[in-house]
Amino acid sequence: MPDSSRFEIFKDHGNLYKPVRPRTRPILAVAVLMVLVLAGNVWWLTATLSRPSLEEELEDSRKSAAMRAQAIERIAAKTKDAEEGVARLREGDVKLREMIRLDKDAKNAAQGVGDGSDQKPAQQALLTRMEIRAAYIRALNKPVRMAMSAPQSLTALLAQGPSPMGQAPDAWPVQGVVSSEFGVRLSPFANQEEFHKGVDIMAPAGSPVRAPAPGLILFAGEDAEGSQAVILDHGGGYVTTFSHMQRLDAKTGDRLERGDAVGAVGQEGRSTGPHLHYEVRLHGVPVDPKKYLP
Repeated sequence: MPDSSRFEIFKDHGNLYKPVRPRTRPILAVAVLMVLVLAGNVWWLTATLSRPSLEEELEDSRKSAAMRAQAIERIAAKTKDAEEGVARLREGDVKLREMIRLDKDAKNAAQGVGDGSDQKPAQQALLTRMEIRAAYIRALNKPVRMAMSAPQSLTALLAQGPSPMGQAPDAWPVQGVVSSEFGVRLSPFANQEEFHKGVDIMAPAGSPVRAPAPGLILFAGEDAEGSQAVILDHGGGYVTTFSHMQRLDAKTGDRLERGDAVGAVGQEGRSTGPHLHYEVRLHGVPVDPKKYLP
């Protein structure tokens, strides 16, 4: 009788039973292999589900590229600013050198010292020098400390030119009527707005023009517009300019007192009629002359 607890194979011939005992090692190997395959499939499925999609990766790449592009633009902008700063410094150096040269020319002209030639600094060059100097004074505005000077040094300084304290030009240079104010106006020639740096005082041709305060003449001659002009330094940063005169009664280097003759009213150069173009500059900056006129 066969035992039910084990595998047996029945054979027809001879009614014989042959017991078969399965081997455990191959079964265990197959079971382990199936477990490993199942674990691998589970790991692959988990990794696939947790991995970001391709679209998300592309979006991250685009964001990174945009951030890099913005960084490059900021660096380029800072580089451009630095280059512009260097250019401004170079331009300022050129202007400073020009200002120093013009100061020397103006001083030589005022004192009658030169290289033996009759060349004089142009009126526009002197005015440009004053404006440049004023710009540097504002840019280099630093605290200063008081210094004591010996009486002999102070006397020598006063003898070289106008008083360092200066005197405001507080008198009318000519008797007349103000026909054009200081500030923005419509140009009578170009039919467009322009900044009028002084006032036009209408008076009969030949009317005497007088110094509004004591000073030293820095320039007396023909200006860029072809009219007779005078630049008068009153010290303390005060400078006055007279244009469109028909004649000059003083020359470069003359020292004038208040009321001394400068010239006569005319209509030379760009002019619509007899008048005196009169400017007042404080440290090179044009200001309204009417603020000083009584």
